[in-house]
Amino acid sequence: MNTLLGISIPTYKRPEQLLATVRSVAAAGGLEHEIPVYIADDSLDDTNVATLATLAGEYPFLMVRRNERNLGIDGNILNSVNINECRYAWLLGEDDRLVPGAVTKMLAVLESSTAPFLYANYSSVNSDFSRVLKPASLALAGDAVQSADTFWRQSAWSAGFIGACVVNKAAWQRVEQAKYVGTWFAHVGVIMEAAHGHDIPMLAEPLILNRCGTTEVFTWTSTMMDVLDGWRRLCVLLEPLYGASACRESLHSFRRAHGLGKLKFLAYARAGGALTPAVVREHILPGNESAWFKWWAQIVARLPAGWFRTLQRWKHHA
Repeated sequence: MNTLLGISIPTYKRPEQLLATVRSVAAAGGLEHEIPVYIADDSLDDTNVATLATLAGEYPFLMVRRNERNLGIDGNILNSVNINECRYAWLLGEDDRLVPGAVTKMLAVLESSTAPFLYANYSSVNSDFSRVLKPASLALAGDAVQSADTFWRQSAWSAGFIGACVVNKAAWQRVEQAKYVGTWFAHVGVIMEAAHGHDIPMLAEPLILNRCGTTEVFTWTSTMMDVLDGWRRLCVLLEPLYGASACRESLHSFRRAHGLGKLKFLAYARAGGALTPAVVREHILPGNESAWFKWWAQIVARLPAGWFRTLQRWKHHA
């Protein structure tokens, strides 16, 4: 069994997606290279039992940890890496897919790597994987290297998607992780602390398909504003390492990448039930957005969410 690279998958009650994701690992070179897959199951019931039994028969390098208590999103992402016994752990969401050849390509890079963290570019696709919505999260002309400071300022928002993250276990374990739990981006906090003062290799070719495109895809849709505010909380925790200027730039990059300040964001948030008059009062009106955005937020928050869900479904099937 391979000891250089293992796949870490935090999972919660989506057995059909988990099945397809592990099968994508196998097809991407996992079976050929005997890549262990570590699954951290946060379900606390039998939802995934049948699927895990099926996978155990198909994939001989499967390692499963069923949590004794619910760890939540942050906690289980960290847990999935902590149980991984390989030199590098590649995080992967339970509903994302590796592209063919992804494991083979990653192994070739890792053989000579000492980096505490590597960034893997990804494509965003619609919920049934039938259409590419964005070919690459970061528009990289070729494989690149950024200092941790530059990455934090400009690119770290893209690592909020866990499939982009390949972490060195030794560097990861030197970080006190608990303080980042509750930001919704605990893995980014650990990564940026571990990578501070180092260079970060960035792989330009998308190796993962990030499933998105409808509000139903996201497990955190109803808490979207708190999730997005989590990056601000993450910046507060990382400011002693990276400084106020870098953290302001990181927050700006994050907000710009997620469309905050645009009408499209308001429509998406309302469709998912995340935008309500109370949320506008708590999160948007006190913020630094423009006056027109705040005005539109108050209007959109009072319109029927069903209007925006219908519009969104029409758009993604057009």
